[in-house]
Amino acid sequence: MKFGVFLLLSQAPTSGSVADLYREALEQCVYAEELGFDAIWLAEHHFSRYGTIPSPLLFAAAVAQRTSRVRLGTAVTILPFAHPLRIAEEAAMVDVLSGGRLDFGVGRGYQPAEFAGLGVPMAEARARFDEALAIIRAAWTQERVGFRGQFWQLDDVEVLPKPLQRPHPPICVAAVSPETFARLGRMGYPFLSSPNFTPIQYVKEQYASYRQEYLAAGHPPAPREQPLLQQVYVAPTAERARQEPEPYAMWYFRTLAEVAASPGQAPADYRFYGKIADRLRSVGYDEIYEHGATFGTPERCVERIQMYQQEIGLNYFLCWMSFGGLPHEQVRAAMRLFAEKVMPAFR
Repeated sequence: MKFGVFLLLSQAPTSGSVADLYREALEQCVYAEELGFDAIWLAEHHFSRYGTIPSPLLFAAAVAQRTSRVRLGTAVTILPFAHPLRIAEEAAMVDVLSGGRLDFGVGRGYQPAEFAGLGVPMAEARARFDEALAIIRAAWTQERVGFRGQFWQLDDVEVLPKPLQRPHPPICVAAVSPETFARLGRMGYPFLSSPNFTPIQYVKEQYASYRQEYLAAGHPPAPREQPLLQQVYVAPTAERARQEPEPYAMWYFRTLAEVAASPGQAPADYRFYGKIADRLRSVGYDEIYEHGATFGTPERCVERIQMYQQEIGLNYFLCWMSFGGLPHEQVRAAMRLFAEKVMPAFR
């Protein structure tokens, strides 16, 4: 089992300045490597305090210069928001600067305000995503790129630098809706998932749908890393583990409900996100604690991860520990306890 640390960098009411967030996050990245985590994953967001990393690749370059071993992942780079050749260049540069440590996670975006602010029609998100990903792969694997699509036309462009990892850095795609799990199985891409207060039976169905489509499409039945992300808080006692993260988790889920696409606000192919937004407005902390996060003593956290391991074959767990403005020192304490008491059970 591999373990990673995920960073969103929300500027919650309990957070300091953005400068404080960035300084603390960089310290957490260095600490994650010292503790033996396998990777750092960084999220892209725009125009709200929900997330303050507009360029995960830029942040990854800063982390690359402070670390030597951990993988550096984007979770995710939102492809419809920039020219794919620019993304290909910058991602390749991070791969070179880090000594070949980039994991390239991508998605199409889901927050209407981000699309509006950047002048990108949300109805075009999937088509733009597909074109952009095809161009990026070509830019990394071909000497020169030519492309004729709906959104981009390229004539014999030489794209430099090329990534250090060949043929290209590992690519994985964010999956939320059932349709996306099946679609990614047909395409053969590994996925990133983040089941929040989702019954395990439903998660099993998503994973089974992916595997069924993956094999039906003729892809080789090789083991694939499928990172699963959850908020994590570890404390020495059950009482502390339940009470201490509550205000920070609740702030996060209420804020997510505000920025996510509501029913009627987004195109039809985002209807699943609308259901999630409705659900977020009514979810309570008891449900989050029982089903939507990995909060507890080290023993309880081991049990929850073992459950995912047994039920869906989990082999890569991403720990989101700095959520909702949780104070820096509490994040570091939870990271240390997780590394010392939880990770060894799966190594």
